[in-house]
Amino acid sequence: MHFIYKHFKVIWSVLTLIVLIGALYFNMALSYNRCYQEVLSSAKDLSKQVDGFIEDLLQEVYTLPFYGKTIHHCTQEIYESLEHIVLNNPKISGLIITDKNHHSICSTIEPNILESKLSSHSRTLLGPFTSALFDQPVYLLRQKIGPYYIDILLVSSVLKAELETSNILSSEVVLYDKYTKKDLIKIEHSDDHKGWITSPNQDQVDFNPSMFATDKLQSIDGIILKIFENTNTVHYHLWLSQVLVFLTGLALAFFLYFFISHNISKHYSLKRAIKLALKNEQFFPVYQPVFDREHRHFCGVEVLLRWEDHDGNIIMPDSFIEEAESSHLIVPITMQIIEIAFLELQPVLKKQPDFHIAVNLSVTHFKNLAFFDSFDLLRIEHKIQAQQIIFEITERDLLDRNDILFLNKMNQLRSLGYSLAIDDYGTGHASIAYLQSFPFNYLKIDKLFIQAIGTKAITESLNDAIIQMAKGLNLIIIAEGVETKEQVDYLAKNEVRYLQGWYFSKAVSIDKIMQLIQGMHNELSS
Repeated sequence: MHFIYKHFKVIWSVLTLIVLIGALYFNMALSYNRCYQEVLSSAKDLSKQVDGFIEDLLQEVYTLPFYGKTIHHCTQEIYESLEHIVLNNPKISGLIITDKNHHSICSTIEPNILESKLSSHSRTLLGPFTSALFDQPVYLLRQKIGPYYIDILLVSSVLKAELETSNILSSEVVLYDKYTKKDLIKIEHSDDHKGWITSPNQDQVDFNPSMFATDKLQSIDGIILKIFENTNTVHYHLWLSQVLVFLTGLALAFFLYFFISHNISKHYSLKRAIKLALKNEQFFPVYQPVFDREHRHFCGVEVLLRWEDHDGNIIMPDSFIEEAESSHLIVPITMQIIEIAFLELQPVLKKQPDFHIAVNLSVTHFKNLAFFDSFDLLRIEHKIQAQQIIFEITERDLLDRNDILFLNKMNQLRSLGYSLAIDDYGTGHASIAYLQSFPFNYLKIDKLFIQAIGTKAITESLNDAIIQMAKGLNLIIIAEGVETKEQVDYLAKNEVRYLQGWYFSKAVSIDKIMQLIQGMHNELSS
């Protein structure tokens, strides 16, 4: 962790670069896929449009009056019908009826101006052709009706109009004949003309490696519609999205950098501050007394931790205890304040053998192999009896740890004469059977339950159960967080002997503790 903190900027820069590259690559793939799907959608829509156009044209010729008849020459009736269709449909430039050998029978244009081409398909699109009658290429939409063929003459501008698309990602639209393997018509979007134009190089093979999508026409077998992407537009949109992803990623990276670096700096600055406080002996104990209700005197104290900084500000444990435990600095902190507590409480401990000191322990203390040996040596040095020490262990810590590890150490402590209390009972949901497996001789009811007395809350009803359970397990009960006369009366009614809380005293210095003890002693003496 120290290595990460020391090289955080470099590590973060490398990670940011890797993530940005990954994000840009992913966005590029996503953008290309999105473009392809859009081009494909345009191809499908356009092919439906062309199919509709072709079917509309053919509906016109299906009305011609020769279906089921044999015709050998162009009658007046047939010619007038052809003329009527051409005049009333501006998209049709001419109509030709041919026999099975594609010899013209009847036509609205000069015969033989177009080179006739054989076709084995019942419906096909032929072209492009050139004709002196037209200033642009023409196409034949051929439909077989009985033994005859109807050729619908279409100029390229009509087909071009049907193939135009408003999709800005499209640069070319092609109708491709898979049987002849040639492009029938190709139109391209021209920036110079600000619109679509018929490509001047219809026969040129396109080696453009750009993206394209295809869709088969349903109206004519073998004709495929192709739409090619507008490479410049696609790249422009890709560039915009890449810039957006890059800037968003960079902004997010900067935000996370400052957020994480702030927390890491806070962590390490707090850790350094704790180490410095240890070195300067800024940690000190305060004491909250425990009241013996039966004998009406103070019978012990709980040692609580405080930190006084250089400015004289008192820092409460909530601000640093988590860091102290995670960094294992809680062990030397505990030893520092216990040594002070032994010195300050030695007179009263010597004078009152039944007076006890309660010390809070965490998981870290149990994981430190040297802590209990050092504690025991310090106790012996100050001539304090092990029976005067209570180690308090929270129920949550107990439930989170390996039972055997705790059990062995706790049994060893009990054999040396130390007392063990399960602290904050009721907050960790330990079962009675689970509790019985540990060698506790004290149980401290959490203030959450004590302060519920008289409120008629659900937690109030649990007090009776906890007290009865503790008595059934022969555990000495200490009620903490006692603040009101009503709570004292309730606990007295339920024969709870030891009480701790603001009703008697807050956590105070050694001088005030001595005054409390002496004052109670004088009161009893009088």
